[in-house]
Amino acid sequence: MTIHLKYGGSTAARTIQCPAWHRLAEEVPFTLDGGANVAADTGTMLHNCMETIYSVDDYMDDPFDAIGELLEEGVHYNNQHLTPELVKEKLKPAVTAVEDLLESLDISDWKCEPFVKIDDDIGGSIDMLGISDDKKTVLILDYKFGYNSVAVEGNKQLQFYALAAATDPSTRDWFDTCDTIVLAVIQPNEDGDDLQTWEISMEQLDDFETEYLAAVDKAEDPKTQPNSGFNCKFCPAMATCPVKTGEALKASRMPEIAAEKLAEYLPLAEDVIEWAKEVQKIAHQQLELGTPIKGYKLVNKRATRTWNDIEAVEDKVRKSKKIKMEDGFDFKLKSPAQMEKVCKEKGVPFKQFEEYVSAISSGTTLAKESDKRPAAVPVQGLAQLNAMTQE
Repeated sequence: MTIHLKYGGSTAARTIQCPAWHRLAEEVPFTLDGGANVAADTGTMLHNCMETIYSVDDYMDDPFDAIGELLEEGVHYNNQHLTPELVKEKLKPAVTAVEDLLESLDISDWKCEPFVKIDDDIGGSIDMLGISDDKKTVLILDYKFGYNSVAVEGNKQLQFYALAAATDPSTRDWFDTCDTIVLAVIQPNEDGDDLQTWEISMEQLDDFETEYLAAVDKAEDPKTQPNSGFNCKFCPAMATCPVKTGEALKASRMPEIAAEKLAEYLPLAEDVIEWAKEVQKIAHQQLELGTPIKGYKLVNKRATRTWNDIEAVEDKVRKSKKIKMEDGFDFKLKSPAQMEKVCKEKGVPFKQFEEYVSAISSGTTLAKESDKRPAAVPVQGLAQLNAMTQE
C-alpha cells in the first residue's frame, strides 16, 4: 500500500516555489482520481519490475535472468502488461544503467523502496538507497519511465529523499561517515542519456534542509501568499489559485495583440491555458459527481466501433478467399473501422460483420447546454451515492 504524507518528494520543488499551494489545495472542490492513465500505469508496472529485480532478499546474480523470468511469468498493472517491446526499450536499459552505477560506485548494499520520514508529515519512498563498501558514498536513485526528460542537477525531489534518509532513524547511520551523496535519475528514452548523476556534499544537503524546512514553515502559515512558476503545471490548486485567476483576468483585458507584443504575451498565455484546462477538468469531474453547473452538462463522447465477438470475426476472415491474413490481422484483429476499409479495398461487403459490431462511448466530455447531444447520466456520482447509502 502506497503511503502519501502531507509533504512528499514529488511536491518538494512546488513547496519551495509556492508554500501556499498546500493550503489552497485543501480548498479545491472534491475531485475524482482521473481514471485510467496508460503512461502512469505503465510507469508503475516498470517500477514494480525494478523493485522485484533488485529485491535484496531475492536478488539474482544476473538481473537479466530475472527480466526473462518476469516476462515469462507475465507482469501487469491495471490494464498494462510487460511486453518484449517494453523490456527492450525500457527495462533492459534501466537494468544496464543500474548495474553500471552500482559497479562504478562500488555499492554492494542497498534498500529498495525504503519509506523514510523527516517527521510525521514529511517523507516518502526512495526507489533505491545504496551505500558504498567504504561507507563514504550514499546513492539516492530514482527511476523515471516517462518521455519528458527529468534533469538530475538541482533536482529537489532527490534532495528531499536524501534529507529524509539522513534524518530517518532506520537509515541515518548510513550518513555517519558519508562524504558524497550521488543523486541519480535513470530514464531510458530517446531524449538523452539513460543515466544522469549529480554529486552533492553533506554541506549542500544541510543548505537544502534549511531551504526546504523554511518553505514548510511558510506552508503552515495561513498568511503565506502563492507564487507562480514552473511547478504550477500539476498543482491541484491551479484552478482556484488567486495568482492564476489574476493572470486570466489580465489576459481578458488585453488590447488587440500586435506582433511585437507576442514575446511578452506568450508566457502569460501558457499560464492561462494551463489554468483554463484545470478549471475545465474540475468542472467535468463535478458534473460526473452529479453537481449541477449552470449552462453546462455532460454528453457522451463519439461512439467508436468495436468487435463484440472477436473469435467469430477472426474465423470469418480466415475463411475469406479475398482477404489475406495480413490484411485482416495486425498482430490482433483490426478494429471495425479498419476492417471496413479493408473490405472496401478488396471489394468485400462489410455487412457480413455488422452483427458483431457494438458502438460504445469512451466516456463523457464537457459541453455547453446548447449542445444538441442529450445529457449523459453522471454514472460515477450515482455510484458514489449508492455506495454511501449502503454503508
